[in-house]
Amino acid sequence: MAAAETPPFVYDRMWVANGCFVESVACYDAFHESFGADGWGRVLQWGAREDEVMVAGHAVAVFESGGALWCWDVNHGWMRLSIAPAERDDAAAVAVPILANYPRVTAVYPILWDDGGQVPAQGPPGAEAAPGAGNSRDAEMAAVRLARHRPVNLIEVTQLENGESRTSEAVVFVFGGRMCVYSPLTGTTTFRGRTSVWNVRLTLEMVRRIFPGVEQVRSLALPAPGS
Repeated sequence: MAAAETPPFVYDRMWVANGCFVESVACYDAFHESFGADGWGRVLQWGAREDEVMVAGHAVAVFESGGALWCWDVNHGWMRLSIAPAERDDAAAVAVPILANYPRVTAVYPILWDDGGQVPAQGPPGAEAAPGAGNSRDAEMAAVRLARHRPVNLIEVTQLENGESRTSEAVVFVFGGRMCVYSPLTGTTTFRGRTSVWNVRLTLEMVRRIFPGVEQVRSLALPAPGS
């Protein structure tokens, strides 16, 4: 991006671990805070193959502003895309200039996700986090940020590892009509279908697909913003 080109807005990055998807969602939210609900913004997500080996995919935020398409990437920051806004709904076309930053990666099934119609909501009272729960800073920061625009369930996961119980925190939310679980340990895993983020049975099923040996999942009280 040329030095004279100014990004359409300033995004206050969270700097959370394995955060490409939740950072892109938070950037998407920040765009709509600045430009309103009618502004065109999407989260572009793809699976990936690197040197013919399947690897974790990636997600970035994409916007139209000032007659141009822009991308915010957790790895590369802002980039003005070299394609016409008329191509904005073609995920494969949008992905081409972005993937130039990843020459060893072959994108698999790039897709543009939109979100809308959600509002913040408060769920059942949550428990206080156990002292020393793993990865609490990143999960809690992501939960508070995402909760500005949608229901969010901050959960504590207890799993058996090497004969001992270990706790960590994760975030359950909905984006683009899909259930999403963000863990600082594993990134964001998405699931087809949509239900309440406080659905205990489904939350347990999703978490068990991510973490082996899960013993317990419980909802936590969401920290106050800025705490």
